[in-house]
Amino acid sequence: MYLLVGGLLAVASPLLPALPAVLAQAGVQGATVLVMVVMIRRHGLSRLWPWRMVIVAALSAWLATALGWAVGWTWLKIPQLLHFYNLFTLFAYLLGLAALVLLSRRGGGSPRSALLDAGIITVGAAMPAWTFLLHPLLHGVHRVDTDLVFTVSTPVIDLFMLGLAARLALGKGRAAWLVLMSLAYGMVFVSDSSHLLNLAAGRPDGALTLVAWMAWPVLIGSAALHPSLGGAAEIVTPEVGNRVRVTTFLALTVISPLVSVAGLSLAGEGFPGRFHAELVITGLTVLLAVLLVVRLNLVARLAEARAVELDRQAEQLTAQADELSAALRRQDVLQRRLAHRAAHDPLTGLANRTLLGEVLQDAITAHAARPDTPPPALLLLDLDGFKDVNDTYGHPVGDRLLTIVARRLRGLIIGDQVLARPGGDEFAVVLPDATVEEALSTAQQVLTAVQAPYRLGERELYLTTSIGVLAEVPMEGASEALRDADLALYAAKSAGKNQVTVFDSALRAARLEHTRLATGLRHALAREELALVYQPVVDLATGDIRKVEALLRWTPAGGSPVRPDVFIPIAEETGLIIDIGLWVLEQACADARRWHEDHGITVAVNVSGRQLRDESFSDAVLELLDRHELPEHALTLEITESMLLATTAAETRRIVEVLAGLRAHGVRIALDDFGTGYSSLAYLRTLPVDILKIDRSFTTPLTEADHHRTRAFTKAILELSASLGLSTVVEGVESRDQADVLQQMGSPLAQGYLFSPPVPPARIDDMLRVTPWKNAA
Repeated sequence: MYLLVGGLLAVASPLLPALPAVLAQAGVQGATVLVMVVMIRRHGLSRLWPWRMVIVAALSAWLATALGWAVGWTWLKIPQLLHFYNLFTLFAYLLGLAALVLLSRRGGGSPRSALLDAGIITVGAAMPAWTFLLHPLLHGVHRVDTDLVFTVSTPVIDLFMLGLAARLALGKGRAAWLVLMSLAYGMVFVSDSSHLLNLAAGRPDGALTLVAWMAWPVLIGSAALHPSLGGAAEIVTPEVGNRVRVTTFLALTVISPLVSVAGLSLAGEGFPGRFHAELVITGLTVLLAVLLVVRLNLVARLAEARAVELDRQAEQLTAQADELSAALRRQDVLQRRLAHRAAHDPLTGLANRTLLGEVLQDAITAHAARPDTPPPALLLLDLDGFKDVNDTYGHPVGDRLLTIVARRLRGLIIGDQVLARPGGDEFAVVLPDATVEEALSTAQQVLTAVQAPYRLGERELYLTTSIGVLAEVPMEGASEALRDADLALYAAKSAGKNQVTVFDSALRAARLEHTRLATGLRHALAREELALVYQPVVDLATGDIRKVEALLRWTPAGGSPVRPDVFIPIAEETGLIIDIGLWVLEQACADARRWHEDHGITVAVNVSGRQLRDESFSDAVLELLDRHELPEHALTLEITESMLLATTAAETRRIVEVLAGLRAHGVRIALDDFGTGYSSLAYLRTLPVDILKIDRSFTTPLTEADHHRTRAFTKAILELSASLGLSTVVEGVESRDQADVLQQMGSPLAQGYLFSPPVPPARIDDMLRVTPWKNAA
């Protein structure tokens, strides 16, 4: 819109009277100054010196036109103000020229390149201008004054500004505002040249001078308003091989001298001052050639610098390629290492559980393709007592032991067999196409290899292993095979360790039953399926009930009772014994309170090693006694020596500390099933025990024909207990003859079906209200 309105006003300006025409010209220049100030500030260009100078130049041109020409000369006719107009206009030209030079330098290229480009364009345009304009004018002038100097100098400045603007506009990435600015300086040159011709001819300025002079601010204002001015902060330096600029230089280099020389030739001998004109044209041609040579030299140097830079970049790229290649090699090595680590045990280097599953699955798949061959066999083994090694000597010794075991087992592997360490102290061997006999032979070799002594420094350690064998059994998948082999391993452990057990379907059925019972046991407390029964302990001399033993019973809802020797181990294995044991203590203390208050009866409760290893057990026992107001001595905790044998030395010390602490509070401790363990006498020296419960295995043979050895052992235990100040209870008394023999030996207390089977609490109440068992019988 600005370009359209300003263009119409410029075209119409010659038709206006002198004063309105000058006022229109001043108005357009003032509007241009305002537009430039607003748009330069909007695009953030005002902080840059070239644009500050552009604003000052535009303002100076407006002041020169408005004050010097419109007011001073056209209206007031004051000659001095015309000089003011000339000076301010020349000042505006010089500021504009300086601003263009600075803009050329901001492109990032060489400043000399910008000036040389502008010089080439200026000199190329100056030749025709000298031939057809300046030389005829100057040849006819007889007196030189300031007006003539000003009039002649402005086209020369115009040419250089036009060269700089064209150089910017011809560069790569040129924007529309640069094209408009170049056209604006072209209009300035046209206007000043036309004014010079009119001055030489002695006639006033014509329409061309006025229209071109009016078009200059219109085009400058349009350049400021164009959206492309937003990118004026970064001006792209023209490339060396810019086609448009090269074409322009060639055209100027060839056409300008030809046009000038052709003009002189056509004018003939009548051309005024022909010799001087030819001399100036020759000089300008030489100057143009020098500028081109210098410019080409700069281009060559720039090309050489770029070539050096490209060589340096190429070297850098080569170095980077080498580094990348080395990095890729390192990454490949790292990936292989990571892949190996992902599939192998870091301690022994054997296949881990993941790789074991893959190898086993591949063996199963291969057998499916060859059904006439035996299926793969799997040996799963676990080191017996390895936890004791870690607890006693530390994990570094344990790790060293595992590496030795792995080395020994690796020596047994042949062919395509695979040895793996799934984890911990567990190892596995995959035997493709192996019969049961072959698998058992390998298992026996493993037993022998593991049993050999281990020399670690000054220590000599011994290990055994339990092995589960899965052979000649159809395998659905790797996970199922590992599950069945683990069942066989569990059976080998249960059979006494250092054993080999071959899997059969009965093991799977037993495991399923075990899982079913474990699941039911988890809900037994909530469903109130658990109950306590009590078996009396009587005084053989009086027949009085002295204490009762609490025994746990489980009858699942809608099912048959489950034997304690079946579900108690499951409770210990799953950890449910902690909660169930607390419930038993709670019920036993609640029932025993009234029996103790009325009859002085105490209650005995069996506890497991899992309970004693629980840090809160001691506090829980004392809290239950306090809550039910039962004296500490009215509670007896029964432990078995087999429970102690199943723990490490450190755990045994912990259990002894817990029992000693409870005993210090008054709780009595009984050693159940005494006489069945090989180390019972050794434990008597360290255990805080009050009562020995002689195992039923000593009671049954007392009345048999050959009972002398049994009587001797039983009497020895009774005498040992008496000498140690311990009470004794004989278990398993089922006949009157057994009771009489025990009474003759001096046994004070006995327990068994002769007196009563385990009965509910209400039945104990009834028994306490009747006469002693002996008299009642």
